[in-house]
Amino acid sequence: MRTTSTTSTGIACAILASFCWGAATVLSKIALDGVAPVLLLTLQLLASVIPLWLIVIAKRIPMPPPNEFRSIAKLGVLEPGLAFLLTLIGLTDLKAGAASLIQSTESMMIVVVSAVLLGVRPRASFIAFSCLAFIGLVLALGLINAEDMRGNGPFGIAALVAGTATAAVYVVLSSRISGSAHPVMFVAIQQTVSLLFAAAVLPFEVFVQGHAPVLPDTSRLWLIVAVSGILQYAMAFTLYIFALARISANFAGIFLNLIPVFGLAGAYMFLGEKLSALQLLGTAMTITSVVLISRTSSSAPH
Repeated sequence: MRTTSTTSTGIACAILASFCWGAATVLSKIALDGVAPVLLLTLQLLASVIPLWLIVIAKRIPMPPPNEFRSIAKLGVLEPGLAFLLTLIGLTDLKAGAASLIQSTESMMIVVVSAVLLGVRPRASFIAFSCLAFIGLVLALGLINAEDMRGNGPFGIAALVAGTATAAVYVVLSSRISGSAHPVMFVAIQQTVSLLFAAAVLPFEVFVQGHAPVLPDTSRLWLIVAVSGILQYAMAFTLYIFALARISANFAGIFLNLIPVFGLAGAYMFLGEKLSALQLLGTAMTITSVVLISRTSSSAPH
C-alpha cells in the first residue's frame, strides 16, 4: 500500500524527469551546432554510463538474474538507442520547442502501439482527443503557414515522429518486464547496450560525412555535451524508474506532459525560438488534448 509520502516522492521524481528531458532537448539542439548526431549520442551516453556504473560499484548493486538481464538489455537498442538517435537526427532540421511538442504525443502513440501489438482497443474519447491533438500539432509546427514553418523541416518532423513511435514501442514492450532490478542497474544495463549500438552506427556517419569524427572544439561545448547526456539519460531515466516504483505508470505518464512546457520555455529563453499566435493556439490544443488522453487512460480500468 502506497503512503502519501511515497506518492509525493513518485510525483516529484516524475516532474524532475520531465524537466531533465525538456532541458536536455534544448542543450542537445545547441550541441548539434558543433557535433554530428551519432557522435553526439555516443558522447552523451558515455557521459551517462560512466557515473551510472560508478554508482553500481559504489553501492554494490547486484546484477539481475540472466533471463531478466537479457530482457532489459535487448530493449536498450530501442530506447535510448534508436529512439534518441532518430530524435537527434531530427533536431538537426527542427526547432527544440517543436521537437518537445512532438515527443509529448508519445502517450497517444503508446495507445496505438498497444492496439497493434496487444489488441487493446482504444476508447472513443481517445480517438476524439487524438484528432484534436493532431490538428493542434499541425498548427504548432506551422504546416499551414510557410512563415511559421521556418526551422521545422519535413525531414526533422518525420525523424522525430519515428523516434517518438520507437519510444512508444519500447514502453509497451518494457511493461511486460516484471523484474526486480534496481533502477540504477536497470538504466546502466540499457544505456550500455545503447552506447554499443551508437558506437556500431558511428562508422556509417563517418562514411556519409567523408571525414573522421569532429569532436567538440571548446570546453563550453564539451560541458554542454556532458551535462545534456547526464540529464537526458542518467538522471531522467533513473528518476522516472524511481517514479514508476512509487506511482502507477498511467499516473506517472501524466507528468510527461510537462516535457514540452519545459522544452518550449527553454527554447524561448536560450535559443530565442518564438511562436506565432496560431502556433501558440496549436501548442495549447496539443498539450491539452494529450493531458486529457493521459487522464482518461489513467482512470480506465486495468
